[in-house]
Amino acid sequence: MKVIIGLGNPGLEYKSTKHNIGFAVLQDLAKEKKIRIKEKRYSALIGKGRISGVDVLLVLPQTYMNRSGDTAGDIFREEIGPSDDLIIVCDDINMKLGRIRMKKRGSAGGHKGLESVISALGRDDFARLRVGIATQIHKGDITRYVLTPFKRKEHKNVSHAHGLALEALECWITDGMDRAMNKFNVKKAATS
Repeated sequence: MKVIIGLGNPGLEYKSTKHNIGFAVLQDLAKEKKIRIKEKRYSALIGKGRISGVDVLLVLPQTYMNRSGDTAGDIFREEIGPSDDLIIVCDDINMKLGRIRMKKRGSAGGHKGLESVISALGRDDFARLRVGIATQIHKGDITRYVLTPFKRKEHKNVSHAHGLALEALECWITDGMDRAMNKFNVKKAATS
């Protein structure tokens, strides 16, 4: 079974924020593939289904971002065999809005949700799909920036990134991480 965990913060006040793009991508994937994310387990909302003939578990942790590892650790111990059956979807403030990047492993890069997952798993050898949210050069309070919604004029690039992310996740499920990285890490951002 493939496990896809989207990182974000629970609650209506965070629903449309940049930091919740991991949640939004998973919700789009669930809608497209007709998977209901409603079961409550592992401090998360979970949906089971099939994508391209493969069993998948879609997971939205209901802890806050900096405790995403609580859910990931429990699911990893109970549901996942090899670590290459897990992918984390999260935002990346260091990448331009409209871009995505897939990696097999790596550091958290300052992302509190990824830091929590790495700490809980005791390893960093799991796939991640980072979705760019940067719309400007950031100075000062990054927390304020990631916890604000996208502007209306940015919605085209948000939609483009979601589309790329959905295609990339399906490619990862069917063809593996190497193929997905080769195909999607070179895709360009949409133009404004």
